This record gives sequence, C-alpha cells and structure tokens, in this order.
Amino acid sequence: MADELNKSLEGMVSSFEADRQKSRKSYIILVSIGVPMIVIGIVLFLLAFLYWDNTAVVATGLILCIVGTILTVIGTTIKSNFSKRLITSIKNQVNSNLFPKAVISPNQGMLLKKVMEPGFFATPDRYLASDYMTATYEGISFEQGKYRLQRRETHTDSHGNTTTSYNDYAVGTMYRFQYERDFGQIVKVLEKAGTLSFGGGGLKKVETEYIAFNKKFKILASDDTTVFYLLTPQIQEKIMDLEGKFKGQFYLAFIGNELFVAVNDSNTSLQVPFNEKITIESIQPIVECLAIPAVFIKLLGLNKSKFEKNAGVKL
Repeated sequence: MADELNKSLEGMVSSFEADRQKSRKSYIILVSIGVPMIVIGIVLFLLAFLYWDNTAVVATGLILCIVGTILTVIGTTIKSNFSKRLITSIKNQVNSNLFPKAVISPNQGMLLKKVMEPGFFATPDRYLASDYMTATYEGISFEQGKYRLQRRETHTDSHGNTTTSYNDYAVGTMYRFQYERDFGQIVKVLEKAGTLSFGGGGLKKVETEYIAFNKKFKILASDDTTVFYLLTPQIQEKIMDLEGKFKGQFYLAFIGNELFVAVNDSNTSLQVPFNEKITIESIQPIVECLAIPAVFIKLLGLNKSKFEKNAGVKL
C-alpha cells in the first residue's frame, strides 16, 4: 500500500513543483515591491508630518503604505494558498490509498470527553475542534481530530475596566485507536518537554533500560510488566525516531483496549517546502504526518496477535 501511495505522489511531484515555482515568482514580485513601498511611505509620512508640514507628501506616504500593504498581503496569501493546496492534495492521496473508507467532517472534532480521557491536558474553559475523521486500517478502527484548548483569563486595568480573553495552552491533533484485547492496565508515555496537567493518580513511574528514552519521556503505569510487554526496545527506538519528526510534544497512553496519541505541535508539523525544489523526498515528512494512524498501527503492532481478544488466554 505504501508503494502505491509513493507511486501516485511521484506522478504529482512535477505539478507540485510547477505550482510552487509560479506561486513563488508571484510572491517574490509582490513582496519585493510591497515592502519597499511600505518603508518609503512610512519615511515620507513621518518626515512630512514632523518637519515639512506638507499635506501632499503625507498623503503620498499614506497611499504608498496602503498599496504596499495590499501587495504584501496578496503575496503572502498566494504563498499560504499554495501550502493549503499542496497539503490538501497530499492528504487526499494518503486517505484514498491508506484509508479509502474514511468518513471526514472538517468542521467537527473529537468529543471533549475523549480528548480529556487520557489525562494529557487540564480541562479547558473553551474547546475548539475541527478535521474529524474516522476510519480503519488493517482491521483497526480509529478516530482523529484537531483540538485547541483554551483558558479564560480576566484582566482589570487601572481604571477598573475588565477584559476577558481566551488563550491557547494546548493545540494539536489527537488520535484514538481501539483494539480487541483489554489489558486492564494503563501505560502512559509523556514527553518531558512542555507543561501539562495529566492524570497520574494511582500510577507509578517506570524506567526502561533505554537511557535516552528515559531522558526524553516519563513513563507512568499501573503495572510494570505491561510496560515491558507493550514497549519493547524496538518500539522505544521507533518512537524516539518518530517523535523527532514532529514539532512540539508527543504523548501516548494505553488505557484498557484503547490507545490515545496526541501530537501537541500547534499544528505546525506540516511544513511545506516553498524556497526549494519539491521532490518525493521533500514531501515525505508531510506524508508521514498525514499517515500517522497507519504508522502507529504498524509500529505498535495493533493489528498483530498480541492485541487480539484472546491473546495470552488459554482456551
């Protein structure tokens, strides 16, 4: 399946590159004209206003600033639209090849209850969600969605005026997988970087023999044996490699017969190459991010015998 995906993307690379060159050329022209116009306009406006007291020069400065800003905004929009087109095209290819029966709801998200269930984050005052998708891969069902968790903050100024704002403290994508076997245990792998409020009550800290993994992640579990059964040295190595491809923080939790994975990256892991030639290699990080469900199902072996309902049970 991965070979089919790469072949379909290879056939699209030339069109991606042509689109990039056209968009980049327009962007450079517009910004190269717009930014100097803004600078000249500001200089003229300030000099005329402060020293010359010349209305015509002030007006010229304002016009240059306005036109320069418009040109710069158009150029930036062209760049942004190219990025959106490229990601959408790759996402469509990934979904059609790996998750052909996916049900997608762009304006909906995972239920807040499910986002909170693994205890990665504190409960928000406001929850914004989008890009919800449910699908199966290798017989394992999963759901995913983008989350934006916000705290409400109230400030009062010296005059007694009160303002309320909502500020992000966690932004990214949550994935939830469901398999047959209920281990009856909890195992959490939490990247130490970043500040979180997670449910660690009743869990104990466990360390593996992989020193680099222990430095990068905190492992909390209800049972030591389950940790070493689920997180083999090979899987720890692969998790380390995969985490390095994401921006922000990475969290994972096995709870009963469910696996939760959060990539708390402010949705910045999808970086589109704009100043360099697009090749199948340069878009591979985007493909891997969009194919995360398939990557984790294979990485952790969720489709293998040890996650089947009667695994380890004598019949």
